[in-house]
Amino acid sequence: MFETIKSLKELEKNVVPAQNTQKSGVKKYFTVSAGESYRIRFRQELTEDSKHYDEEIGTAINIPVITSPINWKWRAASTAGLSKFNYRCWGTEQSVHDKAWRSKPHLVINIAVETEPGTWEPRVLDTTFNQRHVGLILIEYAKEFGTITDRFYKISRTGSGASDTNYSLIPLESTDMPDNIKELPMHDLNTLYMTLPYEKQEKFYTTGEISKDTW
Repeated sequence: MFETIKSLKELEKNVVPAQNTQKSGVKKYFTVSAGESYRIRFRQELTEDSKHYDEEIGTAINIPVITSPINWKWRAASTAGLSKFNYRCWGTEQSVHDKAWRSKPHLVINIAVETEPGTWEPRVLDTTFNQRHVGLILIEYAKEFGTITDRFYKISRTGSGASDTNYSLIPLESTDMPDNIKELPMHDLNTLYMTLPYEKQEKFYTTGEISKDTW
């Protein structure tokens, strides 16, 4: 549904609008609490022009996300760029008059997380290109190394509130991808955010009400 990213230039072009904003069963999403740090491994490249791009594994996906200004929990993927929805998105249409409705790009990518020494679990990292998050620095590492899948990284968080939270991402030792990480299942990135029919979007974004059969 959402296309993979062919080049770093294309990715950078898509994230420019986000750089000045300050908003941002089986476990799927990777979360870091204040004061915590984890060793992680990226299992996909950012873009198709990366050194170790594998067509079968794919790349990260850049998803434009509408977050309701009424309640930040009411969020879904913008449908403005999808032919299935006739390129219409209620939230995007509101942004003409209120910038708070503008979609913001979210980079989602499959990673492995070391939950305890020697134990790795599959997760999805969902990051934005806000200066407090790791999206922009990850692009810089991809430029520097030509890849993000050749090494381990340490990701940390400081702060717990909207105004003082910051994430850091530090590259560690470069090694081949360990077999125990290669064998982990992958999450389907296209299922992370809802895509709602146009006629149901206004109700969802203004009241939070939606039935599961409309996903």
